[in-house]
Amino acid sequence: MSLRNAMIATALMLTTAACAHAGATTGTTPDAAGDAAAAGSGGERSLRVDRDELINTGGWRLDSASGGDGAAAVRAPGIAFDISFDREGISANGGCNTIRGTYTVSGKRMTFDVAITTRMSCSDDKNLADRSFVELMNQSFQAELLEPMPYRLRLTGDGGQVLVFQAKPMQL
Repeated sequence: MSLRNAMIATALMLTTAACAHAGATTGTTPDAAGDAAAAGSGGERSLRVDRDELINTGGWRLDSASGGDGAAAVRAPGIAFDISFDREGISANGGCNTIRGTYTVSGKRMTFDVAITTRMSCSDDKNLADRSFVELMNQSFQAELLEPMPYRLRLTGDGGQVLVFQAKPMQL
């Protein structure tokens, strides 16, 4: 790719990201603006979850999980779950099986219906982490996009589980 084409591609990517960011912050409802102000302590701001914000990243990596045995099992050493979203589907991988499913977004609630779609021959700890991840994700969560950059997606389950995913940069 020539230097000129690379510069054009970078400018388009930055413009797209700025437009998506502006739409996320200026197109909020009064409730979302209140949520953002309420979560503003510590320099963070909470945004209403938007499909475009979930999709327009290089994916999401599980950064932390707490609040239950399932959460502890998915954080096994050497296992890092990456997820990606499209309009209705989710795909995840923790280094072994590919996990697929669907999700819905309604306001600040996200509901997942996921299952393991491959049956790779992996070590027991990776298979256990995959099963624990599927069990943990198959529920409804309070969802928040946190900024400033990098974006983080915080999912809080009704049972107190908290999963925090960090946005990964897009690969060109």
